[in-house]
Amino acid sequence: MATTILLVRHGETDWNRERIFRGVYDVPLNDNGRRQAGLVAEALSSQVIEVGYTSPLSRAVETARITLEPHSIHAKPHDGLLDFNYGDWTGKAEAEVAERWPEEYAVWDTHPDEARVPGGDTLQDVFERAFAAMEEVARNHDGQTVALFAHRVVNKLLILGALGLTLDRFPFILQGNCCINKLMRVDGGYLIEYLNDTSHIRYAGGDVLEEDF
Repeated sequence: MATTILLVRHGETDWNRERIFRGVYDVPLNDNGRRQAGLVAEALSSQVIEVGYTSPLSRAVETARITLEPHSIHAKPHDGLLDFNYGDWTGKAEAEVAERWPEEYAVWDTHPDEARVPGGDTLQDVFERAFAAMEEVARNHDGQTVALFAHRVVNKLLILGALGLTLDRFPFILQGNCCINKLMRVDGGYLIEYLNDTSHIRYAGGDVLEEDF
């Protein structure tokens, strides 16, 4: 049987809007992020969701709590969904990183699949543990609908894996705050129903950043 996966990026934080690298630092949702999560809850209110998993970071945990409240279920933390570790770049604005680490940032900006952030992860590191987590969840909940709550980098990598694409395609996947992706795990791979859907925010007059960061 197919396992339906609703993959949701967390809502906005102040560091998203200020283009500050977050990674494993526990930055909370801002008020707009909570409004976005409420709109996800409305969008998925008629969808049967039987179980949820979330990154342990509070911005994902709170997004999951708000989204799943109408379903009376609580998302379980899963370390496989933890965000990319930006190492020495954590807590620094993108412009400062580009100035202080010009060579490393240039690789991250143009060929992120080849980059190792100083003191941090590689995309391959995160892909291996995140995709293994999604596969595990799909096996454990065969035939059910599962909501996963994670992060920009993690979601992009999961989508690349589901599509069977290599990590050099990472820059060509978009993931806005509180976007919804719908995937189905079937025999032999994944069916993709939709990706990076933020219509529930935009059509409600909500505020969503034009660029995913």
